[in-house]
Amino acid sequence: METIDGKVCISYGELTGRIITPANLNNLVSRKKVVRVQRGGNGREALFAVESLPMKWRTEVYRRYPDLQEQADSKEFLDTIQPDGAALNFFEGYALADGRNLPADKVLEYSANAAIMNAFRACWDAHVSKRQRSGKKALAAKEFWARAAASLPRLADRWPHSLPGSPRRLSMKCAEYVREGYACFISGKFQNGNAGKVLTEEQVGYLATLINNPNNVQDTKVAAAYNAKARLLGWKEITAAAVGVWREKLQLEAAAGRLGVTNFRNHKTMQVKRSRPTAPFLMCSLDGWTVELLYQKTRTDKKGHNVTTYTNRLTMVVVLDPCVDYPMGYAVGDHECPELIKAALRNAATHSRELTGQMLRYNQVQSDRYAIKTMSELYAVLGDKVIPAQAHNAKAKPVEPYFNHLNTTYCQLCPNWGGYGVTTDPKRQPNSEALNRRRHSFPDEAGVRAQIDEMIRLERAQKVGKLMEKLANLKPEHRLVMSREMYLLNFGAETGFKNVLEGCGLRPTILGVKRDYDCFELSFRDHASERWTVKYDPDDLHDVLAVSEDGTHRYMLEEKYVQPMALADRQPGDAEQLQRVRDFNKALEAETGRRLNHHYQGARRVIERAAELPIYQTPALGSCMEDRLILTDSRGQHKDNRSRNRLAAADIEALEVETIEIPVTRQGDDVEAYKVTDYSIF
Repeated sequence: METIDGKVCISYGELTGRIITPANLNNLVSRKKVVRVQRGGNGREALFAVESLPMKWRTEVYRRYPDLQEQADSKEFLDTIQPDGAALNFFEGYALADGRNLPADKVLEYSANAAIMNAFRACWDAHVSKRQRSGKKALAAKEFWARAAASLPRLADRWPHSLPGSPRRLSMKCAEYVREGYACFISGKFQNGNAGKVLTEEQVGYLATLINNPNNVQDTKVAAAYNAKARLLGWKEITAAAVGVWREKLQLEAAAGRLGVTNFRNHKTMQVKRSRPTAPFLMCSLDGWTVELLYQKTRTDKKGHNVTTYTNRLTMVVVLDPCVDYPMGYAVGDHECPELIKAALRNAATHSRELTGQMLRYNQVQSDRYAIKTMSELYAVLGDKVIPAQAHNAKAKPVEPYFNHLNTTYCQLCPNWGGYGVTTDPKRQPNSEALNRRRHSFPDEAGVRAQIDEMIRLERAQKVGKLMEKLANLKPEHRLVMSREMYLLNFGAETGFKNVLEGCGLRPTILGVKRDYDCFELSFRDHASERWTVKYDPDDLHDVLAVSEDGTHRYMLEEKYVQPMALADRQPGDAEQLQRVRDFNKALEAETGRRLNHHYQGARRVIERAAELPIYQTPALGSCMEDRLILTDSRGQHKDNRSRNRLAAADIEALEVETIEIPVTRQGDDVEAYKVTDYSIF
């Protein structure tokens, strides 16, 4: 290192050691990009002006040889630089045309540019102000910017920047900074499109339409289709790699077009994170699942041959309490249908009674949209609020991952396990060759039903303890009881026949047995002519529900209590039941008498009011009865009494007709008397 003619020089060996390669150095010298101050030879070593080196190598020279920095820059610039917080906020919040933000390293680089440029402006303003006060000639701007440019490599060690190393370009950048502000430091490469080939809305729209094709067309095919249109319209052609870049840019739209709405909602839209219910019976989630357990089934084809298939599966509908993922109700069938869902709801109601002693309803029922119009009323029986999940959104239902839990925890361990599903990676599926070899050992339908029942039994046994612990968190206002009448009305089985009220009550035939039921409500006897539909619970036949044909009348009926004929056969409770019947009959007779008395009083008032009207005075009741009934008196006479009553009725004064004259005047005629007949009753 030495200084020649005021120029700081570095030797060839120092420069080509670890800073620049000899080939690059010779190339720069031949292109006059680097000034060679002294040639080598005759024991001398070639020297090169450090200030003539390009910025990146000049910065490296000053970093490796700090003593040169003290000679090359002015400490006034380094001491003047202060961090610019406003610049940092501007570049961190800056959004490019495509919506991207600046990289973190560029934010620091551009912020350093602004801080250094602020220092240069402050130094120049202070220099000009000082010279003006002293009256001396000011430093030339050219010389100032030369010193400033020379200091940049030294400043880059503490303030990594990208300011131009040329004094002229540095001064121009400062003028641009004064005009445009912080945005002048942002490189234009961040604003460029895809090599300037797809720029207009029409070009982007056409390319996006090709990319979003639901057939998932390959990039080469998309590029070929786009280029065919580009040649006609004079657009620039693109490559398959460019299509890949645009596919990444348009990944949101491409997901909706290529993969469908369901995939878009599952992977692109914002997901809602929810917590589990804090207590049972606050919410339930129900859905159907095709159980991945295979069974064999034999049928007879058209030719009379027995054909056995081994890929048959059953469907299970589960009513899940997500509090602890407890299967409150379930039902198994060939396929999902309203009847299978109804059976699962019925099982949930009866199982809640087994756990708590009474049937409890849920505060909220979540279901899918299968037959939602048909099933909404039935869902409302099990829960206070019915909120179906969004269509094609499996993540919204906690019962969906529960099915995966059943499949991996229980079904996967069975020899007749059929796998996960058609969309699963084949490498995760069971060995089809092994399944084919042991297919003859698959159970039949009854065997698979037993497997499913055992699976649910184990699930309930493992989780019932946690469920009962959390049952204490159920608030009284959230404890909704399902009445026996509501349960039988919606989930009860029917006999298929109508029954009428007999002396012994209703006598429906249930499960092949004639049974007697009666009701202790007085109004039930008022509908003796009704034809009743009987709804019953096959597991509990001590009471049934009778529903009229039009559905407007419903009565809970109790099974008839059988009294022994012999007093010696009487058991405890027989007397109480007998007294209950007697009390009911006594109350029924009293109520019937009260109603008759009420009717008699009404009829009496009508008769008394009619008797006061002359027009309604009629012969004695006795004459009417004698005309209708041939009843003799104590002397055996009948005709004499009837004639006597007839003659007495003839003495009643007849109707008198009185004629009065009313004068009426007509135009052009004399007064003429017109006769008007007035009928009066005397």
